[in-house]
Amino acid sequence: MGAVGLAAKIFMPKFFLLRLIPYALIIPIILFEALSLSGCVSTSPAIPSLYIVSLRSSQNTTLLSQVQVRLGYFGICGGDGSTFHCQSSMGTSTDLLAANLFPDINLNINGSYAAPPLTSRADSDNATADAREAGLIVDLVSTAVDLQTQVYVSVLAAAAFFFVIGLVFLLLHKLDIKKGNSDKPRRSAIIKRGTFGMLMLSTGLVFTAALATTETAGVLKHSTEAIKNTPVLMKEGITLQVMQWMAFGFSMLFTLAAPLLARPGLAPFNKAQL
Repeated sequence: MGAVGLAAKIFMPKFFLLRLIPYALIIPIILFEALSLSGCVSTSPAIPSLYIVSLRSSQNTTLLSQVQVRLGYFGICGGDGSTFHCQSSMGTSTDLLAANLFPDINLNINGSYAAPPLTSRADSDNATADAREAGLIVDLVSTAVDLQTQVYVSVLAAAAFFFVIGLVFLLLHKLDIKKGNSDKPRRSAIIKRGTFGMLMLSTGLVFTAALATTETAGVLKHSTEAIKNTPVLMKEGITLQVMQWMAFGFSMLFTLAAPLLARPGLAPFNKAQL
């Protein structure tokens, strides 16, 4: 066995495994983006903790001091800090959304106040809201919906979409290289540009979403704390921010590795060399 053959036996398996590493980046990218987008959509484990900002009243009554509204890209959670009810906010009126998020509190939605049964909760004081408190809770939900629809547009969803399209283009690009369609250079150029264009666009949108969420959530937190007599206090969701930045990091690494993935495999060694 020649020197070239010996080198092939030693390094080829390692090089093959090395080229598989970038493909493993697809898993955390999809995972972190999916978790970020699903925040506050349901009460599944950890989902209520994935929020952009949380809102609470600055009033320190027995009831309002415990009420908290959490905002995700497509869902909203409401609860007392330990127990939350979450649902998608798409196509739901503010009043109905508030009633669903706080089923144990009479929010006077229909204009007539009636105290709930004493057995509705262990602490009946927490289940009883007067007209002013009920109005403040509905205002919290209304503010969360306004932020969701007017400020926190889901750029991350667009990033996830373009990432999937980029993977499809990458597959087509690899097949095109493998077939060696030199007689169709225009099509090959379109596929190549589509591959790197979609992946770079996706990475840029993930960065935009992460930066925008971090900056705006921080501004909302500090501004509501600084304004005197503000009715609403806000706090940023650190977990969601971390997930978005991790999605950006993995997406950047995958985009940088895409040219390596698109290369054809090493040509087989000639038997005479082994």
